[in-house]
Amino acid sequence: MVNKYLTTMPIDNLGKNHFSATQKQGIKDALAQIFELTESLAVNLTPKERSKYGKVGEKGKLLIDKVKSFQETQPDLKSPEVDWEEFENDYQDRVFASGVLSQLKSLEEIVLSIKVLRDYDNKTDALLDYQYAKYKNRFSSGTGFSNKIEEIKDFFPKTGKTKTTK
Repeated sequence: MVNKYLTTMPIDNLGKNHFSATQKQGIKDALAQIFELTESLAVNLTPKERSKYGKVGEKGKLLIDKVKSFQETQPDLKSPEVDWEEFENDYQDRVFASGVLSQLKSLEEIVLSIKVLRDYDNKTDALLDYQYAKYKNRFSSGTGFSNKIEEIKDFFPKTGKTKTTK
C-alpha cells in the first residue's frame, strides 16, 4: 500500500544544514594552502603531452611494483643505469599522489552531493515563487507580478503540440 503522505507531500529543503562563515573560510584557506604547497611541483601538460605520457594503467603499476620489489630484495640484479634514489622518490610521490586523489574524489562526491541538494532546493523554491507570482497576478493589477511573470516565463518554453500545415 502506498503511503498517501509520501506521495503528496512535497520534497523540499533537503539541505537543512548549511556552511557557516567559519567553515567556508576554513575550506577556502585549506584549499589555498594545498595550492601553495603543490605549486612548485605543478606542471601544465598540454593535451598532446598528456596523451604522450598517458596513464600508467594497472599493468604498468604492477610492472613498477615488481621492479621495485626486485630492487629491494635482490639489489645485485638492478640496473646501474637507473637512478634508484630518484626512482624511490618518484615512487613515494606517486603513492602519495594516489592517496590524495582518492581523498579528493571522496571530497568531490561530498561537495557534489551538497551542491545537488542545494540546487534542487533553489529550483523548487524558484518554481514555487513563480507559481505564487502567477497566482497573485490573477487578483491584483499593476503590482509588478505581470512583469516578473513575463521575465521568468522565458524559462518555460511552450511544450504543447503545434499545428502543422498540410
